[in-house]
Amino acid sequence: MTRRRLPILQSRPEGGDEDPLALLRGGRFARWFASSLAVVGLFWIVSDRVEARDTAKAVVLVHTALQAPPQPPIEDITPTRAPPKPPVEDITPPQPPVEDITPMRAPPPPPVEDITPPRKPGETTDEFGRKRTGTGALVLEEGQPDESLGLPTQQRKEIASGGFFDPGAFDDVKTVKKKAYVHLMPGIPNEAFFAGVVLILLLSFSLFERHGKRDKRARNYWHLELTKFAWLKRAIKSRWFQPAVQLPVVLGFLGVIVVGLIGSQEPGRNLAPVLTWNIWWIGLIFMVLLFGNLWCFMCPWTAIPDWVMRRSFTKVRPIASLAKKYPRFKLWMWPAIVLFAFITWLEIVFDAANRPWLTSVLGIFMILLSWALLVVYERKAMCRYVCYVGRVSGQYAMMGMIELRRRDNDVCRQCATKDCYRGSPRGYACPTHEFMGAMNENQYCTLCTECVKSCPHDNIALNLRPSGEDVLHAHRSRSDEAYMALLIFIVSAFHGAAMIPLWMEWENALRTAIIDGQTALFGADLLGFAGSHGGTMTFTVMMLACILGPAAIYVALCWLMRLASGRSDITTRKLFVKFSYTLLPIALFYHLAHNAVHVFWEWSKVRRLISDPLGWGHDFFGTARAPLTALWSPETIWYVQVALIVIGHIYGIYVAQRESNRLYADDRKAALRVHLVMMVGMILMSLLSLWLLAQPMFMRTADL
Repeated sequence: MTRRRLPILQSRPEGGDEDPLALLRGGRFARWFASSLAVVGLFWIVSDRVEARDTAKAVVLVHTALQAPPQPPIEDITPTRAPPKPPVEDITPPQPPVEDITPMRAPPPPPVEDITPPRKPGETTDEFGRKRTGTGALVLEEGQPDESLGLPTQQRKEIASGGFFDPGAFDDVKTVKKKAYVHLMPGIPNEAFFAGVVLILLLSFSLFERHGKRDKRARNYWHLELTKFAWLKRAIKSRWFQPAVQLPVVLGFLGVIVVGLIGSQEPGRNLAPVLTWNIWWIGLIFMVLLFGNLWCFMCPWTAIPDWVMRRSFTKVRPIASLAKKYPRFKLWMWPAIVLFAFITWLEIVFDAANRPWLTSVLGIFMILLSWALLVVYERKAMCRYVCYVGRVSGQYAMMGMIELRRRDNDVCRQCATKDCYRGSPRGYACPTHEFMGAMNENQYCTLCTECVKSCPHDNIALNLRPSGEDVLHAHRSRSDEAYMALLIFIVSAFHGAAMIPLWMEWENALRTAIIDGQTALFGADLLGFAGSHGGTMTFTVMMLACILGPAAIYVALCWLMRLASGRSDITTRKLFVKFSYTLLPIALFYHLAHNAVHVFWEWSKVRRLISDPLGWGHDFFGTARAPLTALWSPETIWYVQVALIVIGHIYGIYVAQRESNRLYADDRKAALRVHLVMMVGMILMSLLSLWLLAQPMFMRTADL
C-alpha cells in the first residue's frame, strides 16, 4: 500500500522557486483552509449578528466629572398620582344653618413643584451609590443642578439645522454643571463588517499563494529626490529653515497652554483640549503616514530649551550642558515605553482630554523634561530615548513616505570627518546619534536637516518614496523597539475598546466581582474597590490585563512559529523581535480608521472655539454657535474605515512574508510554515479591529 505524504511535507519539484505553494500542490492546502474558514463564517453570519448598530442597552459611564447624555427617552408608563375624582351631585336634604364640623375629603394637591429631596422623577441609584436618570445617564453631585430637562429651544433648532446629532437624544439630559457632553456614535453597520471579513480572508490567501518570492532586492525602490528642486535645496541648507517653521508652532503651543490655564474649565468651551487631543494628537497619525517624523522637525518641546541654551535661533554654538553619556545599558527607550503607557492611563482615568488645565500642565511638563535632559546629557536624549510622542511617531515613520538618505554609499564610506554624525561649523551633530552612512530607517531621524547642512560632500537628499519601505527591507531590530511596537499595537486597540459600552459593562462586572470576592473571603472590602477610587482601581487592573494579556498571546504565537518551523537555531525571542515590526502596518491603519471618526466628525469644534477660545462668551468670527457638522457622511466614513483595515492587514501580511523569507532564506518550507502561522494571527488581529469599529463608541463633543 502506497503511503500518501501530507502536502506540506512534499519535496520541492523542479522549478518551484517562483511558486510559493509548490510545496502545497498548487495551493490545495490554502484553498482547503480558506474554504473551512468561509464555511465557519457563513454559519456565523446566518446564526448570529454583530449588532453593530444596537445601542439600546448602552449605559453611559464616566470616570470624571462629565455630564453624559442619555439614550433617547423611553415612554414612562409608571402610574402617576391619581387625579381627583369628578364631583358627585349632592342630593342630601338641606340641613339647618349650623356650622358643619364634619371633616371633608382633602382636595388633591395641585401639580406643582415637587421639593422632596433628593431623588428626582425616574432617578435611580446603582450598586455603587451613584445616581442615574431613567435612561442611565450619570447624575453628578456637583454645583447647583438645573431642574429643567432637555435642551433649550434655540439649541434644538441649531442642532436640527445642520448638525449630525439627534436632538431627541437629549430629552432627559439634566445639566448638573456645564460640562462637555459625551455622545454615543454608531459603529460600522453589519454589511460593512462582513464585507471587511470576506475581503480579509480572500485577499489573505490570495497573497499567500501569489507573492512568495524570495526578497532578492537590496534596498532598491522607487523614490523622487525632492532636493533636486533648487529652491527647496537652498531652503534646507539655510539655518532659518527649521526655526521659521518652529516659531509659529511654538507661539501656538504657548497660546494653548495659556488658554488651558486661564480659560473656561468647561472642556467643550475651551480651545486647548480640543486642539490638543482632537486635532493635533489625531492628526499626528495621518501626518506620520504622509510625511514621516515631520512633528519632530517642528516640535516646540525641544525648540524652546534649544533656543535658550544656544542663545540663538540660527547660529551654531556649543550648548551649555553637562554633556554626560546617557545610561543606555539595558535602558534604551524604556522611559518612552513607560511614559507612553502612563499618559494613556492618565488620559482615560483622569480624563485629561476634558480637563483644560491638565492639558496645559502636560505641555509644561514636556518642556521641563526636555530642558532637564538637555542640561544633563549630550545631544538630545529626550528625542532618542524618552519622548513617547517621538518614539510612537518614529515607529510609524517607518511606514512614512518622506526620508532623508545618502545618495552614494561609497561617498559615506570614504568620508573621513563624518560631519553628519559629529557636527561641523555649518551644522550641529545629529541629535539622535545617527550616522547617515548606516541609517536605513526613519525610526530615529527627526528630519532636523542638520546633516544636510553639515555634509561636506553634499551627499544627503530628501526623498519622496512609497510607504513602508523601511519594514519591507532588511533593517535593524532591537528588543526595546520590539516592545514599543507591540505596545503601540495593543494601546491602539485598547483605546478603541475603552470607548465602547461593553467595556464599561465589563468594568462594572469586574468591580462587583472583586468587592464580592473580598467580602466572601475577608468579610469586608479591604482594598477599597467600593470607595470613591474604586472605578480608577478597576480601570487600572483592566488596563494592565489588556497590555499583559495580548503580549502573552503574541509570545505564544511566536512559540508556535518556532514550533512550525522545525528549527531550533532561530529562537522564540528572535521571532518576537523580528515579527514585532510586522504589527506596525496593522496598528497604523487601525489607528487611522479609528481616528477617521474623530477627524471627520469633530472638526467643527475648532470652527466654534476659534470664535471663543477662552470660553468667556465671545463670538469674534460669528461661529461660536455654529452647528456641529460632519465633513463626510457617516456612510462614507464607515467604508473608509473598512478599507483602511483591509489595506493595513494586507500590508502586514506582505511584510510578514518578506520577514519570514529573510529569516529562513535557506529553508523554503520553514519560511512558508512560519508565515502561515503569523498570517492566521494577523487575520484574528484584523477581525478584532473590525469588531471594535462595529461597536457604538463614546465620543467627546463640543458643548451644546
